[in-house]
Amino acid sequence: MAELRIADHAHSVRMDDQVIVADMRSGRYLGLDDVGARVWDLIGEGATRACIVERLSAEYDVAAGVLERDVQRLLQDLLRRRLVECAS
Repeated sequence: MAELRIADHAHSVRMDDQVIVADMRSGRYLGLDDVGARVWDLIGEGATRACIVERLSAEYDVAAGVLERDVQRLLQDLLRRRLVECAS
């Protein structure tokens, strides 16, 4: 998967341990839990998928295979919703 960046039309706000992401083009919202919020923050910092997995594995007690799969699913969902896009 190519390097990702947050789409220009995606705006987010942190609420406690969550992040609410608004797609300003469609008017739809997406709520991310604490781990999803951490992934969102790392994307905003320019982290690659591999870096995201590495950082999360250091921060959370979860099996590597499970973490890889869950991060991949979240990134694919964010791409499908067009909240993130491939960096050029």
